[in-house]
Amino acid sequence: MPDSSSLPQRVRHRVRSSTDDAADTSRPFRRLPPAITPISARDLAVGVADHRLGLGREAFRDEIGATLGASSTATYTSFRRALAACLRELAATTDETRTDVWIPAFCSPDYPDAIDGVGLRARRYDTDPDSLAARLDSLTALPTDDALAVVVVNVLGYSSRMDEIAAYCREHDIYLIEALGYGYGATYDGDHLGTFGDCAVLNFQQGKPIPVGGGMVTARNPELAFGDEDRPTVDPNVATMAGYAALGHPRPYYGYSVASSLLDRLGVSPARPSTHPESKFEVAYEPPFATLSNFHGAVGRRVLENLDQHRTQRAETAAVYDDAFADQPHIRQLQPIAGLSNHQYVRYPLVVDDTDRRDELRDSLAAVGVETAALYDWPPLSADEFPGAARLQSGILTLPTHPYVDESDRQLIVDTVRNVTASW
Repeated sequence: MPDSSSLPQRVRHRVRSSTDDAADTSRPFRRLPPAITPISARDLAVGVADHRLGLGREAFRDEIGATLGASSTATYTSFRRALAACLRELAATTDETRTDVWIPAFCSPDYPDAIDGVGLRARRYDTDPDSLAARLDSLTALPTDDALAVVVVNVLGYSSRMDEIAAYCREHDIYLIEALGYGYGATYDGDHLGTFGDCAVLNFQQGKPIPVGGGMVTARNPELAFGDEDRPTVDPNVATMAGYAALGHPRPYYGYSVASSLLDRLGVSPARPSTHPESKFEVAYEPPFATLSNFHGAVGRRVLENLDQHRTQRAETAAVYDDAFADQPHIRQLQPIAGLSNHQYVRYPLVVDDTDRRDELRDSLAAVGVETAALYDWPPLSADEFPGAARLQSGILTLPTHPYVDESDRQLIVDTVRNVTASW
């Protein structure tokens, strides 16, 4: 299962179609998904066993809550539901005229969808195209009278100047939400991401550091209360998780990709794969929202045990890319802001100087069995209003860094990128 949730279906189809006719002569019958976190058969077996014993979810919540210093935590069956529940709680504790929620211009459509779904209004601020951090001048220029919350999204695990943003929000009595889809485990100036705001929202969809499906809200503000009590519990999606665990390996994923492409050509478009136990897109934003099961919590705890190992493996691949693509023409690398440590490197972003060139590079990598992703390219952003985010939208391309990327894969990726860029 690829982590293709951020790509429009039309882009996924075009990539698949273009690569089906190109032979992978370098590593036949092997294909790298754009992002994946390994889950083993033993992880799933422990999840099933603990679920039968009624164990898993509470311990999973407690472990993440302790890391983030949370006063309360709650689980949900998708990230959109988690964000919606968080926003509902914030809105219930403040003046009803405060309806604006500020989000980065370069972010997943999950954010405006959930904000609109609970009856609030999304307002956007710009993103630094060199670091993926929030542009503070753009954020602080927004009006504060109707502001309910600022959402800082750690896109691809890259952080912002959280101390300054937190101080700004406190000064103007605005809630601060940290979105940790890619950032859990990282620190900024020695403090964990997720500990600067009033609450944090975590995304456990496929491709993230904790891909067990669903989401979580953790609150550090004691005036906010989240919990799993008195809410229905979703059934375990064991088969889906088993498919994710098995098909993430490069050779099974090759077979999955071939089958998906064949279905596309036959006019059968399968639903986008997701580890969320309930649909990510067909969301009823009225509570009660279901909680995750003990199965999800038990598997999640197993993944947390391997988080540092996975981070180290990804960082090694990212370091190879750092060295190989330094000063490479027509592409540039992003630099995390000073103070960020334990970066998860779930994907490695490059920014290509032209959209057509990016497409060429993406298709060339796909032709040798390497899937990449161009993130958040819809709706188109105004370069006048959001110059940084628009630059990222037109040029960003992420390379796989996951633990299944071996030394030969890294060399293949480096050679392909260099050969393509040298031809421009």
